[in-house]
Order: sequence, then C-alpha cells, then structure tokens
Amino acid sequence: MRNKRKKLRILICNNYSLFREGIKSMVQAGASIEVVGEANTAGEAIEQLSRLRPDAVLMDVTTPDLSGFEATRRIKLIDPDVKVLILSLNDDETLTSLCMEAGADGYIRRDRSAWHLQSAIQAACRTDEHAGIGSRIARAG
Repeated sequence: MRNKRKKLRILICNNYSLFREGIKSMVQAGASIEVVGEANTAGEAIEQLSRLRPDAVLMDVTTPDLSGFEATRRIKLIDPDVKVLILSLNDDETLTSLCMEAGADGYIRRDRSAWHLQSAIQAACRTDEHAGIGSRIARAG
C-alpha cells in the first residue's frame, strides 16, 4: 500500500507560487512528508496524478479552472486511494459538505499552523490496520 512508504508523498495544487512554496516548506520541515509535485491549476494536478502517484493532494478550494470539490471528484475517479485535503480560508458548512460529498478526506483552514497541516496529512493517510480503511477526517481547523 502507498502509505507504508517511509515518507508520505504529496502534490500541492494552488495557483499562487509563493503560497505553494510556503506550504512546501511547512510540510517538509518534518521528516515524514515529501512534496513530489506542484500544480497551478486543478487540471495540472489531475494530469500529474498518474505520473507522480502521490499519497495525498493538497487542493485549494478555488483554482482558476475548477472548484476544489469538482477537482476532488475527478481525482477520486482516477485514483480512489489518493487522499485529497481541501485548503480554504472559509469555514462554511455548505462548502465543507460539498467537499466531503465529492470525496475529500479532509478540510483544512489556510490559517492553521504547520503542525496542524502536517497532522491532517498524516491522519488522512494513516491506515486502520484492523479494518484496512483510511482514517477520514472531517475537519482540521
């Protein structure tokens, strides 16, 4: 299984390069997470999915081409095992519900700390050894 690797492999999707660099620095500060790719748009993230085979995608809720929940739906159709965590400044119940209905494995506010982000990624990718299912987190923030 993918999440038995030493490092969790993630793909970051956000159209602001400075934001991606900040996220990359934050998550790679710990030894357990490696950023394997970056995308400006959801379409780019979807194109990179098969080649990079990340354990998780950090998907911004709004990208220039698709909403985060539509991108999540498409990612899950391609690879149901990849975990998708939505990043947003909004803490809106409707938005959270749309993301979860699309198959997101987590919803993280952009104003949370590096520790919260790392913990959310690890929690989403953790496998329950007894049941063989991934941990689904509703919200980290």
